[in-house]
Amino acid sequence: MPDELRVIGEPPGQAGVRVSDLPAETLAAAVLGVGWEAGWEAHVEELAGAGLGAVILFGSALTDPVAAARHISRLQAAAWRGPLGVPLLVGADEEGGRVARLPRGPASSPGAAALGEAGDPALAEEAGRATALRLAAVGINWDLAPVCDLGRPDSSVLAGRAFGPEPEVAARLAAAFARGLEGQGVVACGKHFPGHGGTSADTHQTGGTVEATLEELRTRAWRPFTAVVQAGAGTMMMGHLTVPALDRERPASLSAASYLALRRELGFAGPIATDSLGMAGSARAAGSVGEAAVLALGAGADIILVGHGIREQLEARDRIAEALRSGRVPMARAWEAVTRVVRLKAERHLARRPLPDPEAVPHLLERPSDIRLAREIARRAVVEFLAGPEIPAPATLRAGPDTPASLREAAGRRWPHARWREDGGGRALILDERVHLFIGAPRVETAASGRVLVVWDGAPASVEALLDRAQGERP
Repeated sequence: MPDELRVIGEPPGQAGVRVSDLPAETLAAAVLGVGWEAGWEAHVEELAGAGLGAVILFGSALTDPVAAARHISRLQAAAWRGPLGVPLLVGADEEGGRVARLPRGPASSPGAAALGEAGDPALAEEAGRATALRLAAVGINWDLAPVCDLGRPDSSVLAGRAFGPEPEVAARLAAAFARGLEGQGVVACGKHFPGHGGTSADTHQTGGTVEATLEELRTRAWRPFTAVVQAGAGTMMMGHLTVPALDRERPASLSAASYLALRRELGFAGPIATDSLGMAGSARAAGSVGEAAVLALGAGADIILVGHGIREQLEARDRIAEALRSGRVPMARAWEAVTRVVRLKAERHLARRPLPDPEAVPHLLERPSDIRLAREIARRAVVEFLAGPEIPAPATLRAGPDTPASLREAAGRRWPHARWREDGGGRALILDERVHLFIGAPRVETAASGRVLVVWDGAPASVEALLDRAQGERP
């Protein structure tokens, strides 16, 4: 029973705390996962000392990885001194490609779509392993990856982030990436159940609905999630999509039926995190972030993520505590959630992990083997085909918002006489009529002729592979 589990902790006097003895305020903190932006260090440290369950670093908090490593050590010390005496889950969205929180550099891995194009599970597992080592160097023990959604070309939220549209391929690669993470001691998180593949909606901005039958979900959308569960991923993430086959009224993150599906249909027994409840897909459905937090915990979530906004994070904590005190959410539901999270931390031996060494961080983030791996993934992921009536105007390299600032300089060194222009699709590099370069899927504009080269994201290795191929450099 959840109330019989004793919290596991190293410091004297902290071991042996019973979950059922914790007050509502501590339980509310223990089920909470908060985002960490630059400048929020004191706020997050205070929450850690009050029993916070998890923290998620955004890019601004990782601009200086050495400083981040020092801050993470202080957070873990605060967590040890807290009422539970257990370490924090310290997470980041390090998917590779365009969703990466560590500073971009030569060792930054291309994303899931690039791994999907390469099609090699061994390469995907190696990418997961390298990602885990880079995260662990800073003190991050939880990666909010891999993406298990099936890819679709009209989805801006998934562009470059999914392993592909075919369930079997996506399942093999997502599972391999998860094994790579877990094999190096970083907890994986399969996301975003029940799957974005059935809609093009961006739940950061709006709600979305997946009109699929239960059988269609089982045979297509859920296959990558099932594979990741079977691969041993420690956590899963619930998205904000509405799936009428499960629940017509509420998005999955607030729906008991969706959590039951993940438990019963896929057999997942570990902690389930919500996607950030500040996103429109949940906040609008609930009326506020605080109400969404209460509904998510009551529905079956174990980690309530509130990414952005200190006020929203405190609101979520306070509303959960109030709901527990009033009986609106049974205390047993909070005991169950905290038990799952504490058990995961014990099973992954987080208490025994060494704290990051700030002096070693720069070297560990740019290991030569990781640079070689990123280049190999990028080289194998360049897509080449002949231009046709659905390919945009000739002689352009379109640079989307995720493209690194170094692209202009890198391309300028290859083609010193090229010229740049600004247009509605972003920056365009004018070359000649023999080659067309794209980062992301080509836009349909006008007829063209010549070679078309595409990479899925703007990781430095992807840009270099694109430019190498454009110059005719092949292995």
